[in-house]
Amino acid sequence: MSTRGFKSVYPTGEPFGFDGGKNSKYQRALIPDNESPDCLNVDFSDGGAGTREGFTRLNTAAVGSFVCDGLYTRNDSSGAETMVGWWNGTMYDLQTTSFVTVPSAQSVYTAGQRVCATQYQNYMFFGNGASTPYKWDGTDFTRHGVVAVSGTVSAVSDVASQGTLTGSYSYRFTYVNSAAVEGDVGSTKNITLASGIARLSDIPTGAQSFGVAARRIYRTVAGGSTYYRVAELSDNSTTTYDDNNDDAALGAAAPTDNGVPPNYEFCVYHKDRLWCNDPDNPNYIWYSDLGEPFTFQSTNFILIGDATTDIPRSLAVYEDSICIFADHSDFLIYMPDTDPTSWTKLKVASSYGSKSPFAPIQYNGKILFPAMQADKVVGFAALEGAQITPSATLLNVSAAGSFLQSDRIEDDIFDIQETYVKNISGIVYKNKAYVAVTHEAGSTTNNRVYLFDFSISNLKKKQEASWCPWTGINAAQFTIYDGDLYFAESTDTGFANKLLDGTYNDNGAAIDSYYWTKEFYGENKDKDRHKDWRWLDLLVENLGDWNMNVTRRVDSDEGSDSLKRINLKPDSGGIWDADAWDETIWGRDNQQKQVKIYAGTAAGKRIQYKFDNQNTADQAFKVLRASLGYNKKGMR
Repeated sequence: MSTRGFKSVYPTGEPFGFDGGKNSKYQRALIPDNESPDCLNVDFSDGGAGTREGFTRLNTAAVGSFVCDGLYTRNDSSGAETMVGWWNGTMYDLQTTSFVTVPSAQSVYTAGQRVCATQYQNYMFFGNGASTPYKWDGTDFTRHGVVAVSGTVSAVSDVASQGTLTGSYSYRFTYVNSAAVEGDVGSTKNITLASGIARLSDIPTGAQSFGVAARRIYRTVAGGSTYYRVAELSDNSTTTYDDNNDDAALGAAAPTDNGVPPNYEFCVYHKDRLWCNDPDNPNYIWYSDLGEPFTFQSTNFILIGDATTDIPRSLAVYEDSICIFADHSDFLIYMPDTDPTSWTKLKVASSYGSKSPFAPIQYNGKILFPAMQADKVVGFAALEGAQITPSATLLNVSAAGSFLQSDRIEDDIFDIQETYVKNISGIVYKNKAYVAVTHEAGSTTNNRVYLFDFSISNLKKKQEASWCPWTGINAAQFTIYDGDLYFAESTDTGFANKLLDGTYNDNGAAIDSYYWTKEFYGENKDKDRHKDWRWLDLLVENLGDWNMNVTRRVDSDEGSDSLKRINLKPDSGGIWDADAWDETIWGRDNQQKQVKIYAGTAAGKRIQYKFDNQNTADQAFKVLRASLGYNKKGMR
């Protein structure tokens, strides 16, 4: 401690920073120096706290008076990106500054029902849990799976003396999609011939939404029951075929288990397979065939929980595992390789479940997810654990569990509305996570974003991350497009927006941004002493020609606030209420300056400061570090 008589400086070493985030669970005098008992619309970087950036409209005209049900970015194999959004049951893709309806994707889903998506093999796959899932390759919007043929076919024999087929035959047909993946056989037709030719007519064609690129014809040998390939029609239009193929000339047997995916409401890609849920069989988690995302065999599922009280609600990828969040439990499917016989299902040592399919995010080797206990939101938990290693003779499973990461903002957590936890959405962007929630009683749509900044762990090893609530952002879902962060609105505006756009306004509206420091009492040995608080030495960023407010209060006296202002113009000094005042400036026209604020008659045991942007559009503040000076008085 630096002293001269009764004069003291706190802290004695490096000044304290402001990047600890909100901590409203503990008393404001007990939290760490870099944390805040109350802050709003603040971002943390460089050890400091400052006004977050705002957002601007992406589409110049609204899609319509609709809530967005999904916002995604498709990455083409060529490196091109396309943003797509779902409004009113229809999919749109972004073309410059307008969202344009995707052909064949009009009204395929129910408005207001969230649409999930994942990408694999240049396709983006979509589902909403109630209707047929679809795929999109950037041009064609067609069904995810390859359906079995259901149409009818007529068959008659040609002149007997012109053919070689004699006996009873049965025909079946399949559809083939543009990826050369074949569906199950369907539509049987029987015929008896005597030295004849089987002329097939009215061969079924698939609807445009089926995505049929070809069809295959299968036939039994005379009197047989196994179907073998006769021919492939390399289009979706030909309806006739003359079969005069000897039994010995037939090809491969027809598929018997090329099933379609269920009507999933959430899905992920992992290790050359798609994984999804099944609303019709709630405790089934399905996976596609290896290297082929269109076919789901009847045995490609894993039972999780039960069908009544512990139903899977969300999927995420965790290292070599698929993580499954159910109502009350968490599970890992450990996959050391692609062979299902070597996979291991583990129940995680966790007392939390989750019901938020769009929320899990990966960070620092963990998965953050909204945790529920007894059907109540209790916080955000992180799933973590060492690698799970099965051996040939003994299955050794190391610890894997989930731990609450949001205890510092517990009072905020308890205001998240359980009715709408399914709409919680999260994303990671530049070492920070953004989580949109429905907050406070009476709210029905996502109306708050929580910044989860895990980048500070690189500087402060004892603190993994910080939290801060953001208001003014109604985000249904986030996506990253062309290197920037975007969100679509949860209210019926029909707009998407670019977030963190470099401005300090939300589409023109002011950002109410402030940061309360902890309540300082100086050195620990002085905490019970009465003090004259003399000054606050601040390092601030010169953001523009405007003022930032500085407010103080002593001994938690909510009614004794005292307001000061600092001008943040790079080439001018600070001002108190527009009047010049004493300050220290390390150079002119710099990005930062050091300002000493004299506290005047601030007397008491503890002091607390607030910084804000005056709740004014296009104004911001950023404070990096500080120290305080005080005179010690007697014990009171």
